[in-house]
Amino acid sequence: MEIITSAANQTIKRVKALYSKKGRDADGTFVVEGAKFIAEIVPPWEVVLTMASRSYADAHGYSCDIVVGDRIFPADTVNSQGVLAVVRQRTFDVDDILHGENPLLLVLEEISDPGNLGTMLRIAHGLGFCGVILAGDCADVYSPKVVRSSAGSLLHVPFVKCRISDVMPNLKRRGITTFAATSVGGTALNKLDFGRSAAILIGNEAHGLSNTALEQADMCVTIPAATESLNAAVACGILAYECYRQRSLS
Repeated sequence: MEIITSAANQTIKRVKALYSKKGRDADGTFVVEGAKFIAEIVPPWEVVLTMASRSYADAHGYSCDIVVGDRIFPADTVNSQGVLAVVRQRTFDVDDILHGENPLLLVLEEISDPGNLGTMLRIAHGLGFCGVILAGDCADVYSPKVVRSSAGSLLHVPFVKCRISDVMPNLKRRGITTFAATSVGGTALNKLDFGRSAAILIGNEAHGLSNTALEQADMCVTIPAATESLNAAVACGILAYECYRQRSLS
């Protein structure tokens, strides 16, 4: 076990760089913080190294690759958990998320807030979605805030990055019904059948879904509510739960 006491150490610099998208892209890795979520990393996810602060390692008897002085422990938050893993990024394809007789997908278009994206990944994992499609310029799925907000779900839900113009024809060819979430004008979610192969489309927090998504979707779905505007992650959770509820009854 290596003990590092200098902030100039190359491993410290490497881990710090992973808190930027440029650094993650260059290294092909990302950071998972916290012992609970590190324990969820299983193959084919690959742990490159584990690191703990001196105080955390001493207090918990934590076995890791590198122990770091508390003051130089690389962290993205003020109140660091004191333990992290550097994990190799993975690339999925469409076949990785379209499995089973009645696949249920989440299509997220231009979701810009990392907290929302992480929450939606958590929703997809918890409510039985087989995969997530990240369409357009979504927040970086490997950013520390997405990883934290997903509460480990990032490690359990396959995701594919692509353009919405490629997504819609592909889903149609595969016989998957697409439901575009809109604040007004769609069919009430409790009047639709989500028991068959389905994809739920959620758009950007400020602008909603693009014209391409709306025009090519099979139908629009609206959540009956006293207000026209719901937070994107909240709307995602409501729609996802209705899918889960219907499928649990079938």
